[in-house]
Amino acid sequence: MGRDDGDASESHGLLTDVEKVQGRPSTSRSSTCATVRGGKLLGALALAGLMGTGLLAAARGTFRTRGNRGRGAMADDAFEFTGVRDVSSLGDAATSEWFDPKVRETLRAYGQGSAADVHTMRWTHGEGFTFNSHDHAPDLAVKMRTATELMAKTIHTYYPERLKPNQPPFEIIYVVTDFPQTPCVRPERRVAAGCGNVEDWAPIYTFSSVPRNTSLLPTLVGATLITLAERVEAAMGKPTVEPNRGMWSNYALFDLTAFDVDKRRAYEWDNLVNKTIWRGTDYPFLGPAYENGKESMCHSILGRSWHSEKCQLRDMSKHDDPRESFRSMLSSSEITPRTRAVLMSKLDDDSWLNARFVNPEFLRHGAAARGGVTAHGTRNQDHERYVLGAKFGVDADTPMSGDELAKFKYQLDLGGWGGTSWTGTLHKLSMPGVLFHHETSMKDSYFDDLIPWRHYVPIKEDLSDLRAKYEWARAHDDVCRQISLEAKRWLARFVSDRGLLRHNYVKLAVPLERALDPTGIGAYLLPFRVAHERFFDADGDNL
Repeated sequence: MGRDDGDASESHGLLTDVEKVQGRPSTSRSSTCATVRGGKLLGALALAGLMGTGLLAAARGTFRTRGNRGRGAMADDAFEFTGVRDVSSLGDAATSEWFDPKVRETLRAYGQGSAADVHTMRWTHGEGFTFNSHDHAPDLAVKMRTATELMAKTIHTYYPERLKPNQPPFEIIYVVTDFPQTPCVRPERRVAAGCGNVEDWAPIYTFSSVPRNTSLLPTLVGATLITLAERVEAAMGKPTVEPNRGMWSNYALFDLTAFDVDKRRAYEWDNLVNKTIWRGTDYPFLGPAYENGKESMCHSILGRSWHSEKCQLRDMSKHDDPRESFRSMLSSSEITPRTRAVLMSKLDDDSWLNARFVNPEFLRHGAAARGGVTAHGTRNQDHERYVLGAKFGVDADTPMSGDELAKFKYQLDLGGWGGTSWTGTLHKLSMPGVLFHHETSMKDSYFDDLIPWRHYVPIKEDLSDLRAKYEWARAHDDVCRQISLEAKRWLARFVSDRGLLRHNYVKLAVPLERALDPTGIGAYLLPFRVAHERFFDADGDNL
């Protein structure tokens, strides 16, 4: 069955694995809480007896040493992985001609002022894997290193023959910003922007959110989400040389076992608060290159990449009655989904929805925001945002902890700057309640594996059905409980070693063939079962 010799193919493979799990779920109504890093897998997915022993064993995913990993590890012994080198310190000496004219033309066409958005990783037998973080902000440089390490380790694991001394050099185009920020995403702008024929571009691998409409950028590949990188690398047997790279390479789950027995009762299904909960930042929704892009409430807090003089909160001040301000702004089609949720919550006095902004900039630099000046003495636009936000009560005074959020039955994830919440969706799936998943024009690498009404309750991009879905959920409590249980089973499989490796294989390893073997012969890529024999028995069946 395709490249995996009978193993689940394409992105539906993980769903097939879940469906094969035998046994009934426990009748326990508890789930997970208390934030932990993805590495604490057993505690995060123990679910206080919710899962059967088969699921728990699948989540363990122990790693064998090199000596007993099977023939798929022979390449590792022959070609030791030596990492990815940042050549930014070499300055102009690091710049050379592109190996592939199509890569050069794609970078030119895509770029158009997007120099901070699109990058390349190179490999030659003499130099190994290299990338160049020159002139990029520190957080972007960290994401570049995270993505290039994941690509290099994936190539080393599944394309060992492509790294032999007699092999020609190659270069791979990749994106690590929250979403592709090229003007070429809008067909009507392509001629003016000099995009050429986007169907002729070289493959572009993005480790963040991508448009669901693949015709917008046909060669764009939605690769493994960057926040999964550290766990994937560890499961691959190639843990990062830079652990704790922050939010760009890891993710959080919830762990009920962190609480004593008495405190766990608050997280049983029947004891959860029957309201919808959301906390998050006041980011714009996508950018001006996208038709459905919308600005944040007052001056974009992403000032380095996109600055706006507009302030919706200032417009709201024109009304004497705050509730009239909420109604007026809710009638606008120019507000972000996050703004809409907060205003809906305020208008209905949090009766069914509790949504507030928690802006790190204001919390971290509150004194400067209150005083109207930055640490350097210049005017701080955070001041207007802070004052007006306080006037209308749209901002929470402090963040909600993971264990506080997990006490609510209806967990809402709302897309932000990239149109999604990245692994924030996994975070909410691990909570004891049911996920109200924000379905937008964008998606992350694992979204195709989630099924609406089986793993979550779908919510439209404009939130026009949010109240109706809440009312439905209140009237169908048993159905929502079952959806929550199904989501936990899916999550247990997905974050296991096998699940993450399989996901990375489908989303990154297989698509990399387009850059590494453009002839399409398929002579380089190892089958998944060959690279990871530990997951299969002697007959080739899943363990």
